Amino acid sequence: MRRRYSLLLAVSLLMSLSACPMVDPIDPVPLPSYRPQLMARSQLEQAVAVLPPRELHNTGKIYFRDPYLLINEQYEGLHIINNQDPTHPQPVAFLRIPGNVDVAMQGSILYADSGSDLLTFDMRDMAHPSLLNRLREAVPELPMPQNGLVPPQYQAANRPADAVVIGWHKL
Repeated sequence: MRRRYSLLLAVSLLMSLSACPMVDPIDPVPLPSYRPQLMARSQLEQAVAVLPPRELHNTGKIYFRDPYLLINEQYEGLHIINNQDPTHPQPVAFLRIPGNVDVAMQGSILYADSGSDLLTFDMRDMAHPSLLNRLREAVPELPMPQNGLVPPQYQAANRPADAVVIGWHKL
């Protein structure tokens, strides 16, 4: 008897599932398209420079090295700010690093990406960082900021041989 009730319950449940109305599929959300911002390798290697402080506008990661703040300006470089008095932070310099999105420090050495290259800087004098080394193609190509499509004319196979991706523009 118990087995019949279980079987009857199972058949009832299966029949109720088949009675559900068909639901229209949800339209897929289109993926955005991106165009890589390219720079010739020779230009990329000459573009690293210490510049006067400038406005922050598209910031990314923040790195604290007492008493300094290092604030990434996505794809452009690093703001160096003296935070000795947190109520009055003082901009010190802007370290231009095309294609930069990440930094790390160990001791007085700053590691920063520049497109697909890894740069090391001597930061003992925060107002005057000096480039120590560039390791070409040390990291993967700079990824898009989110999932998206790259039109055929902008894909890697159709770019100049000496081009390095230093950013992305949404189309």
